[in-house]
Amino acid sequence: MENHGQKWGGEAPGLKGMAAFRRCRWKRCGLPVLLLLLLCGGVIWFGWVTGRDAGPPGVIYEAEFQEVTPYLFQNDRFYFWGKTKSSSGYYIFDVKRNRLKKVNWTDRYGDSRAVHHLGDGSKIQIKDYKKDRKLFLELGGRMVKVSDSLPLVKEPVSISPKGNAFVYCEKSGSKLTLHLYTVQSGQDVALTKGVAETTVSGEEWVSWSADGRYLLIGNEIYRGDGKRVYTLAGGQTGVWAPKGARLAYVVSPRNGKNSDGKPEERPAFLGSRVAVLHPDRGKTETLYRAVKGSWIVGQPAWDPAGRYLAFPTGKQQDGETFFEEVHVIDGKIFHYVESEQNLLSTRLKHLTLSSGGDYLCYAVNGILKLVDLRTLESRVYDVYNQVQSDPDYVRFDPGGVWLAQNHEILFVKDNMEERKVYRTQQKVLGFHLSGKRDKLLVREESAKGQVLKLIDLRNLPDPRDQDS
Repeated sequence: MENHGQKWGGEAPGLKGMAAFRRCRWKRCGLPVLLLLLLCGGVIWFGWVTGRDAGPPGVIYEAEFQEVTPYLFQNDRFYFWGKTKSSSGYYIFDVKRNRLKKVNWTDRYGDSRAVHHLGDGSKIQIKDYKKDRKLFLELGGRMVKVSDSLPLVKEPVSISPKGNAFVYCEKSGSKLTLHLYTVQSGQDVALTKGVAETTVSGEEWVSWSADGRYLLIGNEIYRGDGKRVYTLAGGQTGVWAPKGARLAYVVSPRNGKNSDGKPEERPAFLGSRVAVLHPDRGKTETLYRAVKGSWIVGQPAWDPAGRYLAFPTGKQQDGETFFEEVHVIDGKIFHYVESEQNLLSTRLKHLTLSSGGDYLCYAVNGILKLVDLRTLESRVYDVYNQVQSDPDYVRFDPGGVWLAQNHEILFVKDNMEERKVYRTQQKVLGFHLSGKRDKLLVREESAKGQVLKLIDLRNLPDPRDQDS
């Protein structure tokens, strides 16, 4: 130790003396300093908590993506494709375990584009090559080529509800041939030839009955063995009931002739009757017949139990078709009519009935109308953003209705009492509910693209406190 001119009597201060000095100094100024540090830390922490942009209360997990493509929500798991700044791939968001995992789940479920899983562990694969597009069936460890000339359409394959058969389209010159393939037997039946590509351009160009025993293509109904059994005479569109094999469709009368003797043109959805076909019995019954001057202007919609039907009617004026009413019927006694005014039929979207016909909802020009058919009370909501981005922005529960509205998730109880469950500064693009209804997975817009937020519904503050 250096001694800068000071004499210590031949002995430098020892450790014992230094420790005593430090204790004395700590007593004089250490405690106030500690209290000051704790106070500053508390102020900084409070400012960080109240000032940070961590989203609304109740958020227990958050994940940022540049892009999100939803595929499936099943057993409290959200399956999607996502792209971040550094990578992209398939993900599973486990809502029950609050966990996000990057995993190629298409090995099990398929991706609905190139891989489709069937029953008993088999799957079909669509493979694109430089000059052609091929379809393969993987069954029992064997790979069987089904076709080597699939067209470049969005959905060239449609699978039956039980996964035991599928329909595919195949190029044949400038047209297409539609085939029905039975998985276990390997039987391949040509259903129809000379089909235009526009016929299979939609996502659901094949419509299967709930039990998979019948399928509808255009206005032709085929049995599960490929035999054509019925043609919808004057039928414009058909919708299978959620259970069994009943088909509701709009019947259009034959076109009349104008003053020049030429057939009158009629918009595609215009019809005069709503009918239900029972293919097992070969019987058709008319449930509703439009009054003179009025038309059915859209396809019918079943409730999930298959008991009620909803459909729109309207009139034609100056070459345009105007939607005026929504009907709900059970084919027996019940018949409810909800009236609208001066709205184009083409703007009517998401006509939906809850199970048992308790609720009716539909969107017109971005405005959702929700009607409680038991009390006839109704409410309206601005859902313009949801109409563009999420077809499932309304979900029915036994105790009420969940719906997304721009920046909010709402719950409407049986008595039409409305509660704001969740609120955000960003646009809500979609949402999913856990099976126990204790968690909410929300997909929102963000500055970087999209963000997934998992919300604990049990720990949300009272919405009345948020409004104050």
